[in-house]
Amino acid sequence: MRVLFDGFWWVKGPTANQTVMREFVKAWVRAFPRDEVLVAVRSRHRDDAILPATAAPVYTHLAPQAATNALELGVLAKKHHVDAVVAHNYAPLFGRSAVFIHDLLFKDHPEWFTTKERVYFAAMGPLARRADAVCTSSLTEAYRIERLEPRLRPVSATGLGVSSQLAAATARRPASLRDVRRFVLSVGRMNVRKNLGVAIEGAMLAHSVSSERPLVIVGSSEYSGAAADLPPTVKDYVADGRLVFLGRISDEELRWMYEQADGFIFVSRDEGFGLPPIEARHFGAPVIVSDIAVMREVAGPEAVFVSPNSPREVARAIDLLPARRGVHRPVGGIEHEWERCVAVIRARLDGDVGEEAKLND
Repeated sequence: MRVLFDGFWWVKGPTANQTVMREFVKAWVRAFPRDEVLVAVRSRHRDDAILPATAAPVYTHLAPQAATNALELGVLAKKHHVDAVVAHNYAPLFGRSAVFIHDLLFKDHPEWFTTKERVYFAAMGPLARRADAVCTSSLTEAYRIERLEPRLRPVSATGLGVSSQLAAATARRPASLRDVRRFVLSVGRMNVRKNLGVAIEGAMLAHSVSSERPLVIVGSSEYSGAAADLPPTVKDYVADGRLVFLGRISDEELRWMYEQADGFIFVSRDEGFGLPPIEARHFGAPVIVSDIAVMREVAGPEAVFVSPNSPREVARAIDLLPARRGVHRPVGGIEHEWERCVAVIRARLDGDVGEEAKLND
């Protein structure tokens, strides 16, 4: 098979989207070595796009991603005689394709998104109807998409894995944390959906959080839409040393944070999947997550579940954090997890319902 992959965010973009986009291509090359793989990279990044050795770049010129995917990917597919396109969020208007939709949260909870975001995201559903296969990360999100867009049924859940780049990174302490020895960690975009206000208020109520053991938040407001609802006293918490904002950090620094954290907090209001708790668990950090359907699905039985609306539950969970565990090594390794993801997409493109069912068993 000759396959064209959407690479709009390959060089620069939202961290989670970029991770999934890259891992799908790398896993496809490993899992299906006889396939010819092309990646549609933005022409402005042609000098910065590092692809797997056996993948070839082609270049797109339009923006934003919805325009590129809808209009250019089909043209490139025809020009390069590909058998199928694998796109993210926005399917091509014509040609054989599979589209991976990260989530339709904007339809379920429009109050968490700006007007500009809602207008832009609205094309996902109509364009997905042009695809031959629709996939997403979790069963929870698959059910949401089928409920909100019945014409897209069936939607297949691929699962996700830990970034291979993060797993291979050499851990390095962030320079700005040189005086911090112990801490509790939170990772995610600085937007209203991530519910950082409750995470912060809960941490500030915890007896075990102090200037010697602060809450450290990693993440930026880039690509974040509606701003995070932080408590008005947040500057006081920063001033007294109980709260530290690191912003966006490197994979080397993030791995160090996961490996050293006493615990990890992720009380998002909702997710399509939620990679940070999976990453934290992989590196041995005890995990506190929202008691919501998708976290029950993906966070694992050892996670501590709390109400995303209760700072007191968050505080109690922080004070009762269990000891760290060793690194979680998935059966077959991280590479195998991603290969299983793309195998679901390939099975849908091939119309192999039996193989897809076996992969999801």
